[in-house]
Amino acid sequence: MAPGCTEKERRKGDVTGAPNGGRQVLANSASGYAKLPAAMRRGVCLAAIVLIGCGPRAAATSASPTPNATASPSVPASASTTVDQDPILGPAGLTLRQEIGAVMMVGFQGALTPAVLLDWKQRQFGGLIVVPINQNAHDPAAIRQLIQSVRGVMVHPLLASTNQEGGTVCFVETGVPCLAGARQVGPQGPSAVQREMSSMSQGLKALGFDINFAPVADVWDGVHQFMSERSYGQNPQAVAQEVAAAIAGIHAAGMYAAAKHFPGHGSADADSHLKLPLVDESAQVLRDRDWVPFRAAIAAHVDMVMVGHLNVPAIDASAPTSMSPAVIKDLRSGLGYQGIVISDDMQMGALSPQYPPPGAAVRFLENGGDMVIVSHDIEVADAVYDAIHAAVQNGRYRRAQLDASVQKLLNLGLRYMP
Repeated sequence: MAPGCTEKERRKGDVTGAPNGGRQVLANSASGYAKLPAAMRRGVCLAAIVLIGCGPRAAATSASPTPNATASPSVPASASTTVDQDPILGPAGLTLRQEIGAVMMVGFQGALTPAVLLDWKQRQFGGLIVVPINQNAHDPAAIRQLIQSVRGVMVHPLLASTNQEGGTVCFVETGVPCLAGARQVGPQGPSAVQREMSSMSQGLKALGFDINFAPVADVWDGVHQFMSERSYGQNPQAVAQEVAAAIAGIHAAGMYAAAKHFPGHGSADADSHLKLPLVDESAQVLRDRDWVPFRAAIAAHVDMVMVGHLNVPAIDASAPTSMSPAVIKDLRSGLGYQGIVISDDMQMGALSPQYPPPGAAVRFLENGGDMVIVSHDIEVADAVYDAIHAAVQNGRYRRAQLDASVQKLLNLGLRYMP
């Protein structure tokens, strides 16, 4: 989620809860790749990844990508013109700067311009998030071309993501039919949930997307309306079954899934696109109710868990959930989840102005997160990139921790390789 949206825009463009698979495009030359050992060839296949949705509008540019941006799906390793001062290579031989890019999921406003493409080529952002509010493309062919163009400047594979939950959260421009939302399909049972999520995900995959940021694993409290349409219901056990079915549907389409929004958005009193919501529940209620679907998602081998921007005093009275080490500790130790932990959009109103994106992103990663989302502005993404680099250089964010997150993304990328 992100600030500055009308209700109509949120319903059309919200991709939170977003938050797997498909053919990975290797950007190294074919001959160089063939010479690598088999283990390294596998490792080179890097897969990088809401509440994502509406954000503050910027002036949309209308320039088209340069023709040679899409001439080939691969570029030589020298394509990144950013100087890398650190000679130590991480997993799969990635440089420090390539690793920093790999743990970022980035979106931008307007059409893909040569300037944005050059920025991407230099920083090698590991994930591309395409959402309606950014107005990047207006029909399926243009969306497909956008993804291919960005992939064409990568020296490691890119994960392209969006969100189609159904119901109020859809991406009309993809041409993928928007089926019933969680509140409507949930009562029909797990089979219907799996069938619908698989159908929508197949359509997204055909356009080149790798991640459908779904399902919503929040249990609605029956009182606060914000998640009432997007939650599968009020019964934790029933929601857990439907979350597992949704993940199975996404996986059946060859895509990655992300359960959201830990530690539970179902009883939040506000829209986190606009402000920091309060979840005034005890730790026991969270464990017994809100975390039941997340446990089911983990058991269903969900690929990512998205941490929401919430005020949950029962866990941490001093910081939002996405800024709290206690929340990630609960997810890791309490629920036993060792996979990829991704943030919600760092540009959302729930965090600003107290937690600007550059510092917030570093804090999330430092606390144990694996990937951050900056969904609307390339300039903000650049500032986040620079802040992460500075944090590694000064020791605040350990290189070993960055390496571990990149390795998780490498491992993720192997699941749906051809």
